[in-house]
Amino acid sequence: MSRSEVAPGLFVGSKPSPGRHDVDAIVLAAVEYQPPADLFPGTEVIHAPIDDAPHRPMHQAEIETALEAADRVAHLLRSGRRVLASCQMGLNRSALVAAIAMHDVFGMSVDQIIRRLRRARGAWSLSNPNFEKLLRVVADVRGGDA
Repeated sequence: MSRSEVAPGLFVGSKPSPGRHDVDAIVLAAVEYQPPADLFPGTEVIHAPIDDAPHRPMHQAEIETALEAADRVAHLLRSGRRVLASCQMGLNRSALVAAIAMHDVFGMSVDQIIRRLRRARGAWSLSNPNFEKLLRVVADVRGGDA
């Protein structure tokens, strides 16, 4: 598993192996990787299966899943907890959840968030145009830079 700290207490990374991790919560955002929570002892597990399909618009259920996971991450960060948002490669689905939480908690603009994610995770981070579009809509609706 590779991971990068993208904001204080917030990490984005590839799929975590079962076991203990030095975070308080793990978001499992890959639809194809949803192991049971008991494989991560002592860690809150947030199941947020999202499909990384850039060729089609997101389904409403996927949008709601991403928003609910990001809201939970934001709550945990505000409580001083450490969170790992993960997906298969740690580039898009995990970055989407982290990005929405970063906007809500740290008040970063969308462009700041994207630059930070790409610096930390590489040029392909948050490259799914549907995810960037959703982030911009959320930022606009919740207040802030779109």
